[in-house]
Amino acid sequence: MSKLGKPVYKVWSRRLRFGNVIEERNEKGWSYYKVNWVKDGEYERSIQDMLKLRGEEYDPKYEWYRRDHINFFEPDKVVARINKLEVK
Repeated sequence: MSKLGKPVYKVWSRRLRFGNVIEERNEKGWSYYKVNWVKDGEYERSIQDMLKLRGEEYDPKYEWYRRDHINFFEPDKVVARINKLEVK
């Protein structure tokens, strides 16, 4: 079953990154997904800084995430659950 367009999240540096799957492929029994991350400037700046410090160039292969490195979710259900939290 295709996961194209499905929402995902990933935890990075104690922050949640959210996005939608835009491409998918299978390789050696694993599913890999390319994600269009939403408002992801902080992550992108961090990666650019790291590459500069290491003297490396950007490699597009890191845009692909193995299935067990991202989490699929249903935004409506997550928002409804968050709204049940008590804020003091």
